[in-house]
Amino acid sequence: QTEVEAFQAECEQDLKAAEPVIAEAEAALNSLDKKSLGELKSFGSPAAEVVQVASACIVLTSPGGKIPKDLSWNAGKKMMNNVDQFLKALQEFDKDNLPEICCATVEKQFMSNPNFNADYIRNKSGAAAGLCGWVVNICRYFRIYQVVAPKRGALAEANKKLEGANRKLAGIRAKVKELQDRVAALEEGLMKATDDKNGAIAQADKTQRKADLADRLVNGLSSENKRWGEAIQQFGVMEEKLVGDVLIASSFVSYLGPFNTKFRQNLLYDRWIPDLKEREIPMTQDLVLLDLLSSDASRAKWANDGLPTDPLSIENGAIMTNAARWSLMIDPQLQGISWILTREEANGLKIIQLSQPKYIDIVERCIENGIPLLIENIQDDIDAVLDPVVSRSLTRRGRSLLMKLGDKEVEYDENFRLYLQTKLSNPHYKPEIAAQTTLVNFCVTEKGLEDQLLALVVGKERPDLQDQAAGLVRQLSAFTIQLKDLEDNLLFRLANSQGDILEDIELIENLEDTKKTATEIAAKVIIAKQTEIDINLAREIYRPVASRGSLVYFLIDNLNVLDRVYQYSMANYVYILRKGMDHTPGGPSEEHVPKDKRLGKKLDVKERVKLLIENTTFMSFAYVSSGLFERDKIIVASQLVMAILKQKGELNAVEFAYLLRGPKTLGVDNPLPDWISDTVWASVQSLKDIEVYSALPDDIIGSAKRWREWMELERPESEPMPGDWKKLPYFQQLLLFRALRPDRLTNAVTEFVKNQIGLPYTLSIPFNLATSFVDCSPGTPVFIFLSPGVDVAGAVEKLGTQLGFTSENGRYASVSLGQGQEPVAMNWLTHFHKNGGWVLLQNIHLTIDWTSGPLNERVDKLTDGAHLEFRLFLSAEPPPILERGLPISLLKNSVKLTNEPPQGMHANLKRAFANFTDEMVDSCAKQAEFKSIIFALAYFHAALLERKKFGVGNIPGSTSGIGWNMNYPFNTGDLLCCGQCAVNYLENNNKVPWDDLKYIFGEIMYGGHIVEDWDRRLAFAYLDRYLVEELLESMEFFPKFSSPPNTLTQKQSLEFIDETFPAETPLAFGLHPNAEIGFRLREAENLCLQILQLQPRDSGGEAGMSVEETAKMTLDDIVEKLPDLFDMEDIRSKIDEVPTPYQMVAIQETERMNTLVAEMKRSLFELDLGLKGDLTMSEPMEKIMNALANDGVPAGWEKLAYPSLRPLGSWMANLLQRVGQLNDWSADMALLKVTWLSGLFNPQSFLTAVMQTTARRNDWPLDKTMILTEVTKKQVDQIEAPSRDGAFVWGLTLEGARWDEKAGVLDESKPKELFVSLPVILIRAVTADKAELKDAYRTPVYKTERRFREEVFTAQLKSKHGENKWTLAGVCLFLDVVG
Repeated sequence: QTEVEAFQAECEQDLKAAEPVIAEAEAALNSLDKKSLGELKSFGSPAAEVVQVASACIVLTSPGGKIPKDLSWNAGKKMMNNVDQFLKALQEFDKDNLPEICCATVEKQFMSNPNFNADYIRNKSGAAAGLCGWVVNICRYFRIYQVVAPKRGALAEANKKLEGANRKLAGIRAKVKELQDRVAALEEGLMKATDDKNGAIAQADKTQRKADLADRLVNGLSSENKRWGEAIQQFGVMEEKLVGDVLIASSFVSYLGPFNTKFRQNLLYDRWIPDLKEREIPMTQDLVLLDLLSSDASRAKWANDGLPTDPLSIENGAIMTNAARWSLMIDPQLQGISWILTREEANGLKIIQLSQPKYIDIVERCIENGIPLLIENIQDDIDAVLDPVVSRSLTRRGRSLLMKLGDKEVEYDENFRLYLQTKLSNPHYKPEIAAQTTLVNFCVTEKGLEDQLLALVVGKERPDLQDQAAGLVRQLSAFTIQLKDLEDNLLFRLANSQGDILEDIELIENLEDTKKTATEIAAKVIIAKQTEIDINLAREIYRPVASRGSLVYFLIDNLNVLDRVYQYSMANYVYILRKGMDHTPGGPSEEHVPKDKRLGKKLDVKERVKLLIENTTFMSFAYVSSGLFERDKIIVASQLVMAILKQKGELNAVEFAYLLRGPKTLGVDNPLPDWISDTVWASVQSLKDIEVYSALPDDIIGSAKRWREWMELERPESEPMPGDWKKLPYFQQLLLFRALRPDRLTNAVTEFVKNQIGLPYTLSIPFNLATSFVDCSPGTPVFIFLSPGVDVAGAVEKLGTQLGFTSENGRYASVSLGQGQEPVAMNWLTHFHKNGGWVLLQNIHLTIDWTSGPLNERVDKLTDGAHLEFRLFLSAEPPPILERGLPISLLKNSVKLTNEPPQGMHANLKRAFANFTDEMVDSCAKQAEFKSIIFALAYFHAALLERKKFGVGNIPGSTSGIGWNMNYPFNTGDLLCCGQCAVNYLENNNKVPWDDLKYIFGEIMYGGHIVEDWDRRLAFAYLDRYLVEELLESMEFFPKFSSPPNTLTQKQSLEFIDETFPAETPLAFGLHPNAEIGFRLREAENLCLQILQLQPRDSGGEAGMSVEETAKMTLDDIVEKLPDLFDMEDIRSKIDEVPTPYQMVAIQETERMNTLVAEMKRSLFELDLGLKGDLTMSEPMEKIMNALANDGVPAGWEKLAYPSLRPLGSWMANLLQRVGQLNDWSADMALLKVTWLSGLFNPQSFLTAVMQTTARRNDWPLDKTMILTEVTKKQVDQIEAPSRDGAFVWGLTLEGARWDEKAGVLDESKPKELFVSLPVILIRAVTADKAELKDAYRTPVYKTERRFREEVFTAQLKSKHGENKWTLAGVCLFLDVVG
C-alpha cells in the first residue's frame, strides 16, 4: 500500500505542473464576456493575428479531430454567432481527450508565430487576447497530460492489487464493527432518555419566546393596521373609478405634453373631465393626476435630480416617466436636459448631436448594450436613418429583439432608453414625428422661472439662507424616499415570509427598527416643515426681485417678434442678472459696484430689494438695448413699462386695448371740420365708449377754443391738457394723444416711460465695444450687426491694440466671408481657440449655409477646450424677412451689438462731406468749383439716404412710399466715385459740364441702383435743383441753410454746417412739412402695432376676451354683413351679343367680387366649425382667426382682393361700398354717371375701356392712344349724365399738395392737411400727338399709399410751378387712403 501511495503521489506531482496551465486557460476564458465577444464578432476585417486566434479555436474545437478547410474570419464569426453557446463550449471543453492532430496543427501553424501571444494581441482586441491565452494553455496542458497518462495506467494496476488485499482486511473489520454496534445501541438508549428530558425543557422555553415575539409583532403592526386598512379601503374605491381615472391619465400623458399650463388646465378641467361626467364614466371626484401618475417619493427623487418643482415641470416628469413613446423635449432654457443628465448619469448616459460625424455608431452601441442615449439640439427634422429607433420598430427573431439601423439589424436591449431634445422654442415637426414621440414642453413658465430666480437672488444675497433652504428640500426629499422604502421593505418581507412568522426574528426586529425610524423621521419632518416655513418667510422678502427678473426675461424672450435676430439665451440673461446684483450698492460687498455709486454701508433689506429691482432691470435693459436697432428701443422700453404696470394690476385692459388698436367709430357727423379731421372725430367717438372719456366729445365742442389751441401746439406732450383732463393719470392721457394727436403719440409715450421708470430708458446707449467686451467669454462671441458706413473691423482692431491682440503679434485675424473664405475662417478659429487670440469673421450672412452649418456647430461647442484668451467676433447684416435667417442658437449664444450711423440730415451731411479730404480737393485743378460740387454731392447723398425715413414702399410692412418706391443701397462708394468723376470732368472742360455731371451721377453712379422710373425722376430732380451755376457762388439748399463758401477748408466747412444748419425739417428734402406729420403718424402706428405683437397670446384679443372669442365675435359680424353672390347669368342676359368695353369691365369686376365673397364665406364657415370644435383647426384657419382677432385682413382674402392698407373693419366697409357700386352698375349694365375708380379690382381695365371706346368711335389705332385727365369743379352729386367724351371718375386722393379748385391748379398743402380728395375727374382718350402736357405735372396714380408696384396710370395735373417742385414733394394720387 505504501508503494502504491508513493506512485500516486508521483502522478499527482506531475499533474500539479499542469494546474497553473489550466488556471491560466480558465483565467483567459473568464476575461471573456458577451459584450467583448459581441464586439469581436462585429469586426469587419480584423488584424491577421486576430484571425489566427479564431482559426486556432476552430481547429481545437473540431469534432473528432476533423479539421475543416475553412479557417477564415467568416468561419470564426460563424463559430461565435451564438456568443452564449460559444462561451459554454469553451468552458466545458474536454481537454483530456484533445485529438493529437488538432494540438499539433495549432502548434505548427499558429503558435510558431512569435506574435501569437495574449500580450501582443491585446493591442488588437481584448477578447481575441483572451481566446489566444486559452488556446496556448490548452495545448501546453495537453502535452503535459501526454506524459502523465501512462503513469496513470500503472497506478490503476497497482490500485487493483491493493483492492484485493483490502477485501480480506474488510472481513476482519466487519466482525469488529458488529461488536462495536451493539455497544453503540446501548449508549444510544441512554442518550435518548437524556434528550427527551432536555427537549421538554427547550419546548417550554420556545413557547415562552414565541409569546414574547407575538406581543412584539402585534405591537409593531398595530399602527400599520390602520394605514393598511385605509389603503385597502382606498384601493377598493380606486378600483371602481379606475376606468375614468386611467382614461384621463393616459390622455394626459399622450396628448398634453406639448402644451403650456393654461392650455393643459383648460383641456383637462374644462373639456375632458366635464365630458366624462356627462357620459357618466366612473372617475375619482377631484382627481389629482400627479398622484395617479407618480408618488411623493418619485417626485422627491426628481427634485433631487434637478427637475424644477413648478407644476409644469412636475407634470413633464410624470409624462416622461409614464409615456410609452420616447420623449422629445421642447427645451429652449435647457431645464429638461439638465434633469435627464443628472437622472441618467449613473446609467452611463451617452449624448450626441445629429451634426457630429459617425454618430450612428454610438446609437448602435447604446441599443445593443442598453445604455440610455440623449440626442440634443435637434432641429425641425430628424435624420431618416433614425426612424426605426424613434418609432421603436422592433422585430422578434427567436428570443432576440432586432431593430433595423441603416442597412443592418442591431440586437435590441430592453434597457435602452432614448431622449430627444430641441432648443427651438416653437418647433414645427412633421405629423409622423409628433405621432412617434411624446412631445414635452419644458419652456419655462413665468412662475416657475420666478421660483428659480428667487433661489438665485437669495443665494447671492443670503447664501446661508439659500444653503439652508436647499439642504432642507434635500432632507425632506430624503425623508420621503426613506419612509417609502421602509414601508415597501416591510410589506415585502411580510409578503415573502416563509413558515411560522413568529420564528422570523429578523423580520420582527426589522419591523421594530422601521417603526422606530419612521417615528423619528415623522418628528424630524414636523420640525423641518416648520423650519421650511420660517426660511420661506425670510426668502419671500426677495421675491419682488425674482418676480421682476422673470417678467423681464419673458419680455426679452419675446423680442424676436420685432426682428428675427433678437434672440437671447437663459444662460446669458442669468449672467446679466448676477452682474446687475453685483453692481447694486448697499450689499455685503461693493467690490464690483462702480466707485461713483458706492454707498459704503449695508442697506436695510427693503431698501436693498428696491435697489436690486431697479439695478437688475436697467442692467438687463441696457444689455438688450445695446443689440437693438434704434427703431425698436422705445418699443421695448414701452412694453417694459406696460408689463410692470400689468404685473402690479395698474393697467386697465380696456384702456390698454384702445391705446394699441386705436379703433374708430365711423359714420358720426363731425361738428368741427375746420380743425378736427373726420378720422380724429371717429377716434374720439370710439374713445367715449370708455367710461372715463364719456364726456370728451361734448367737452371738445363746449371748450372748442381751448382744445383747438392745444391741438395746434407743436409739442402738446410738453403742455398740460385742457381743463380737468390734465388731472388724469399720464397713462390715461396717452389715450387722448392716440385719438386727438396720434402724430405726437411716440413723444408722449417717451415722456410716459421717462416718468414711470426713468430717463435712462429713453436714451440711446452708444456703441461701446470695450464695455460690451466685458460680457463676452471664450464661449460667448460678440455679434455686431452691420449698418451702412460702419467700420466693425476698425472698432475690433482698436480694442485689440489696447489689449495686446494685433495681427502683428499673431494674436488677431480678420476674415471677410465670401469667395471661398470659409476654410480660412475655420482654420483661424480653430487655431485661436486652441492657442488663444481673437478672430473676426465679417459678413457671415453672405455664407448662410456655412454659417448655419459648420460655424453654428462650432459655436455651440466653443466652451469645450477653449483657451482663456480666445475671443470670437462676428458681423453680419440682418437678413431681410423673405430670406433665410441667421441660426438662432448662434444668436442666442452671442453678445449682440448694433452700431447704426447717426440719424438726421445734419449728421448724414457731415458724414458724407467728411469723405472728401483737403488732399482730395488739392488734387483738383479747379478747387473752388470742386468744393461746391462735392458739397452739393454730399447734400444729395445725405438727402437720398435720410429721405428713406419718410417711407419706403417695398420694405415689408411699409404703409407709405413718399420717400422712395423702393429701398436702394446707396453707399459711400457711390459718393466717392461721383467725386472722382467730377475731378475728371472739371479738368477736361473749361466750364463746368452740368448736364454731363447730372447724367453721370443720376443715370450711372446712383442711377445704377434705381429700378423704378418715378424714383429715377426724383433723383434727377435733386440733381436739377443742386447742380446749377448758382452753386458756385453760394446757394440756398432750403430755407435758412446755404452752401458754405468754396474758399473754406474741410474742417471749416464742417464747422459751418454745425453752426448754420437749422432744426430738422422735411423742407430740407423738398417735402412739405406735413410729411413730418405723416412720418410721425406711421411711427406711432408702428409703435402700437409692435407693442400689440409683443403681448402674450392669451391676451391677444379685446380686453378680457381670448383670441378665439374676439375672432368669433368679428366672424359673426362679418357673416351678417356679407352680401349675396352676383347672379352672373342674369347679368349676362342684360347685354347684347357683343358687349361694350365698359360692360366687359363690369362682368370681370362682378366675377372677381364673387370669387372673393365666396372664399370669405367658405373660410368663415370653416373657421366657425373649428371654433365650435366641430372641425380640427388647421394652420390656415389659425391664421384667419389671428387676423380677425387683430383687426387684420386674412392673407387668403388679400390674395383674391385688391391692394389695401385698411384694417379689417374699414376694409369690410370699403368692400360693401364696392359691392354697392357693382349693384348699381349691373342693374342695367349701362356706364355709371360717375365711376368710383377706387372701387374697382382692376382700374387699369376701366381706363383701357375708355381708350377702346374712344378709339373705336374715332377709328384710332389703340397703341397710339393715351389717357388725359381733366379735374372738373364738380362733386359726384352734381354730375347729371355720363360723359360723351370719356368717363367721369371720382375717389382719387392727393398727397404732398392740395388742389386749388378756383384756379384749377396744384398748390401748397395746408398745415396738417395730409391728404386732399379731388373733385370729379374727366378721363378721356386722345392720340399721343395731340396730348396737351404743357404746364402739367405728370402725376403717378397708385392704388395705395405704399406706392411700390401699384401704379395705375399717369394723370396730368395743372401747375404753376415746375415739375421738380412736386417731384421732390412726392406728390401723387391714390385710389385708396386709410382713414
